[in-house]
Amino acid sequence: MSEKRAKKSKLIPTSARQCVWVDAGVISYKICTLNYECERCSLHQALVDGPVLVQPHASPSPNRAEVEKRRAEFEEFFKKLPASARKCHYMLTGEVSYKLCINGFNCANCSIQQMIEDSAEAETGWDLPVDDSRSIEGFRLPQGMHHHRGHTWARVEHGGDIRVGLDDFGQWLLGSVQGVRLPDPGETVFEGTPACEIRLDTGRLGLLAPVSGRVIATNERLLEQPGLVNESPYTNGWLLMVKPFDLPSELVNLLYGGRARRWIEQEIGRVREKVNGNGRQGNIHELEKDATWREDIIDEIAGEFLLAKLKKVA
Repeated sequence: MSEKRAKKSKLIPTSARQCVWVDAGVISYKICTLNYECERCSLHQALVDGPVLVQPHASPSPNRAEVEKRRAEFEEFFKKLPASARKCHYMLTGEVSYKLCINGFNCANCSIQQMIEDSAEAETGWDLPVDDSRSIEGFRLPQGMHHHRGHTWARVEHGGDIRVGLDDFGQWLLGSVQGVRLPDPGETVFEGTPACEIRLDTGRLGLLAPVSGRVIATNERLLEQPGLVNESPYTNGWLLMVKPFDLPSELVNLLYGGRARRWIEQEIGRVREKVNGNGRQGNIHELEKDATWREDIIDEIAGEFLLAKLKKVA
């Protein structure tokens, strides 16, 4: 059993692990012990390939042609089952409200199965190890991150998926995040276009996707704790996980290492010049002494630094 399925199986009580074929009315009683990995179940294979259901008088050692014939007959049999007999096992366990199977309970080839597993795996990453030893004027710039010029970051995870968030300088520029609107898993995001939306005291702003791909998970924790985007932008405040269309080409235009560091230094200089005038030197964090400085230039911050348009709150 895969590790991520094994973790999930511990959360499902025995009473909720009724075999999908019991619910379909094909057999009378069976509790699943394989966490719905039907492709590993001997009973499932017997129903699909063997003589139990499709060919009552078939030979015990069928050849390839016979197996293919039986599978075709099984597919026809499955199509004729009523909707009430084709409930997805995630529906049986209450993890989704409604989903009917169209794959003959062959979960290994199910896109919904993969999406839910990817989401469960991504959720374990809230306490990501991040090297915070590097900073520029107090703004963290962890190693291993690729940066988009719209101040979102991308981190390559195990398996080539990409975790996305708002960088430390970006969250400081915007101030207190009051709410977050996230995309649904399965949606497609494109580099340079809004991937999610944050709500500020002054309005709503779309954060740009640093890469293109399919969303496989989102940080649902932010719906109740949006302030994590400010408090822990590189760990608990991550936004979404993306399965990129083409990993190498997605990363080539992002800023990394020394390029990212020089860029952040330039961004800090731009803000200092915009707020204080004439490139005045000094600790940029002293701006916090003036509570109104963001409100005065929030439109410019959104457009020039986040590369987005602020939608004002009425």
